[in-house]
Amino acid sequence: MQIPEKTRKIVLAGIGLLFASILNGQLDPVVDLSSFPVYAGAYGESSKAVAVQVGDRMRREVRVDMQTRGGPGYQSDISVRGGIFEGTGMMIGGLSLFDPQTGHYFSEIPLDPGFFSGARLLTGTKNGVYGFNSTSGSIDWEWAPIVAGGRISATVGTDNRIGGRAIANGGSDGGLQWQVGITKDKSDGSVEDGDFDLERISGRFEMPLGAGKLRLFGGYVEKFYGWPGMYTGFPSLSETEDYAISLLGWQWETGDMELGENRHSHRIGGYWRQLDDDYEFNRYSPNNFFEHLTEVWSLQGDGLVDLESVNLSYRWVLLKDEIRRSTSLGNGPFTEREYGTASVLLERGWNLKGGEISLYGGMGIDTSDKDETVGTPQAGVSWSRMVKESHWKFYTEYSKTSQVPGYTVLNSGPSGLFGGNPDLGRETADTVEAGFLVQNKGLTAQLVIFQREDEDLVDWVYDSNTPSARQASAVDLTVRGIEGWLRWEIQQTAFEIGYAALDKDPDYLDGAGDASFYALNYAKHRILASVGQELFEAFEVRLLGEYRKHPSNSLRSGGDEAFYLHLHASWKGFPTENWQLFVDFDNLTEEDFEPVPGTPGPGLEIRASLSYSW
Repeated sequence: MQIPEKTRKIVLAGIGLLFASILNGQLDPVVDLSSFPVYAGAYGESSKAVAVQVGDRMRREVRVDMQTRGGPGYQSDISVRGGIFEGTGMMIGGLSLFDPQTGHYFSEIPLDPGFFSGARLLTGTKNGVYGFNSTSGSIDWEWAPIVAGGRISATVGTDNRIGGRAIANGGSDGGLQWQVGITKDKSDGSVEDGDFDLERISGRFEMPLGAGKLRLFGGYVEKFYGWPGMYTGFPSLSETEDYAISLLGWQWETGDMELGENRHSHRIGGYWRQLDDDYEFNRYSPNNFFEHLTEVWSLQGDGLVDLESVNLSYRWVLLKDEIRRSTSLGNGPFTEREYGTASVLLERGWNLKGGEISLYGGMGIDTSDKDETVGTPQAGVSWSRMVKESHWKFYTEYSKTSQVPGYTVLNSGPSGLFGGNPDLGRETADTVEAGFLVQNKGLTAQLVIFQREDEDLVDWVYDSNTPSARQASAVDLTVRGIEGWLRWEIQQTAFEIGYAALDKDPDYLDGAGDASFYALNYAKHRILASVGQELFEAFEVRLLGEYRKHPSNSLRSGGDEAFYLHLHASWKGFPTENWQLFVDFDNLTEEDFEPVPGTPGPGLEIRASLSYSW
């Protein structure tokens, strides 16, 4: 991929500034940058907005691409930096969640979105150390503080959309605190046979224990949704998913896990997760071909330790999964697997008269009882300084990550609707990147250039000789990318823009089919922009736009470019102080682009939500 001349000049200017600053040596004191939330790239829905699912709050991030089947309320494949859905890790409070059947269910977190304040996007060495079974990146949702009070909301919209959500918090500071959420949401959908129905209950408890805090959490969701051509890519098939997900977990932590706040911090926790799933490729002719019950048990820990001149980060995961029941995943060599990973990263910094240079490096080990064991080295260098009132940071790093394929790949029959391959094994990825970011009172911006070498990546391909099936196939893939975003706030106006460019060079090891469902379904260019304006006190309007251009794909109809326009408005104090009104117009351009090739995209949706807080 050719780097644009303007981008090349920006990078060269940044490198020049780096060396000039080092030679100058007159640097201001170092300050630590706060972590960026996952939705900082172009538009972030507030944690107080009426988000039905956690996935609703990550769809406006330029570094994260949500390829939805019907929208975020249905099923969403989440990719980071041009990876595929199975290469993205999902975490809550540092605990890696996992689904052994397929990465299509990674985004299903049966907890109320209000339990989380925001998220960190982990890429490069951060994903290499803290991620689990993820090659391209991980999204770590951070627990929100429990503040006494609550909220109840009701939603109505087009296509007979109706829903309600309640969340209540209680307890005392320094003692037992609790939080409970209940949600019901349903719609007929913006296309025929595109209905969905969701019910969820979840809760968490927090209490002091010893030198730290104990957290107990759990959730249960029942979710049904239909969408034509959802997985097959044939809109003539009215496909449905009907599943229930249960999650129970615990976590004990001491200190603050943000590096720089407390240099001695530790966490340990675990969870049990169960998925009971029934997929129908034709709702009008149901059968029992694709029914599954899977379970996951996990124990995990991580921490930060100050060793005087060196900071040490560590992370370990033990995980076991099992297919308890399946009508279609009985062709593979095993139905249960145990995983283990451990990593250590050392970091040391040196002051340069107000600036700081930092070197960091470490090693991890990924293993399972059914796959080979690999080492995952990590290394990097960063340099930061203050320039007047702005904090500048430059870095470059190398990271190695790995993952193993799920049971849909390994245990599906060699032919049929979803053709599996039991011989596919561990995937690895080597990533080199460099970037800089700048932050001051009203402006935050970042630019990153990276290259990732995916080896034995599992993709699903289409072959016109067998048009009624897809086949799991390994591919070696070179991914090159540029990603940047900027947020600028001035008085009552907030402007955000994000841009990502990707280029891929594939080498299919078993011979390429005629089209790729996932690995080569990506935006070569993607732009997200938004402008928010407070028109009068407590009344805000935000206009959002998205442009994307994909490579040609023989499975996709209707073109490879898309432009979406969304409008969101909120009025706090309507009708009285404790009330708030949200109105959302999604896809005002009525864009019919297919996010997944062959699968229709959602149409225009309008909804209004009224909430009361206490």
